[in-house]
Amino acid sequence: MISGILLAAGESKRMQGAFKPLLKWGKRTVVGECVHQMRSSQLADIFVVLGYRENDIRTRLAGTGVQYAINDDYQNGMLSSVKTGLAMLGPNTDAVMIALVDQPMIKSDLINKLIAAFHEGSKGIVIPTYKGKPGHPILVGAGYVDDIMLLDENAEGGLRAFIADHRND
Repeated sequence: MISGILLAAGESKRMQGAFKPLLKWGKRTVVGECVHQMRSSQLADIFVVLGYRENDIRTRLAGTGVQYAINDDYQNGMLSSVKTGLAMLGPNTDAVMIALVDQPMIKSDLINKLIAAFHEGSKGIVIPTYKGKPGHPILVGAGYVDDIMLLDENAEGGLRAFIADHRND
C-alpha cells in the first residue's frame, strides 16, 4: 500500500500576501488540483498536512475523502510537516509519497510512474529527475520512516540532506 502526504501547512510568506494553496487553478484551487491528481492516482490514501489557515483549506477540501494531519508547529519548517504526516501512516504502508502543495502540475500519471518504479525496483527511494536534477514528489519506503522521524528539525538540510545521505538507495 502506498500512501500520499500533501504538505500544505506553510504560510506562503514569499507570495506577498497571496495564500498559495487557495489560489485559483483552472476550475479548482491549487490545493484542490493537487488532491484531485493524487485521488486520480494509485495512492491508497491521502493525508493533507495543515497548519496555517487550517480551516480555510479544510473548507475547500470538504468531500474529497482526504485525511488531515495538523502540524501545530508549522513555523518550524517543512520537516516538521513531513513528520506530522508520517505519524499518520498505518502499519500496512509499504511506502509514502511526499508532495508539495505548490506543485499542481504534478499529474496522476507521474505519481503512478513513481509507484511503478518503486514496485519494480530494488531501491527504497524514488525521485523524479529532470535534466539530471532531482525533483518532486518523492517516494520513500516505509523502512526509512523511523529514521526520518529522528531527524533534527533544527539541523541544516532536513529531508534533502537525508535523501542525499541515502543517494545509493
